Amino acid sequence: MDGVKLLKMDGREISLEVRAVVYNPNGFSLKVKPSKVFVAAEDQSLGIVQLDQKVKLKRKHTDTLAVPLQVHLDEGAMLSMFRLMNKDSIQLHITGKVKGGISIFSKKQKLDLVRTIPGKMLKFGMGGK
Repeated sequence: MDGVKLLKMDGREISLEVRAVVYNPNGFSLKVKPSKVFVAAEDQSLGIVQLDQKVKLKRKHTDTLAVPLQVHLDEGAMLSMFRLMNKDSIQLHITGKVKGGISIFSKKQKLDLVRTIPGKMLKFGMGGK
């Protein structure tokens, strides 16, 4: 992931743009269709992250993508994020179903990821670097 840009914040609703370098090793183009996933950090639920528009990945190509995401925070999630952002590392747990497809065929794939990220990544738009 190259960076996170805060676009809009309205109460517990946040609009973000996530930039990432993505490689598609397949011999065909892929589409990631609108999907929702649940995000928790250090066993505390943060909320739902939603992709509202489809993202295309060209075949056998590396691309830098800017993906707009909508975040719907749970009650108390912002306070949890403030507590976690000063930690060296945070364990994120992402679960849900992601819909993808090639040509006219699509499939929902279960997602259950656990990733460790630096705490400073939670400082997007809050004066952090």
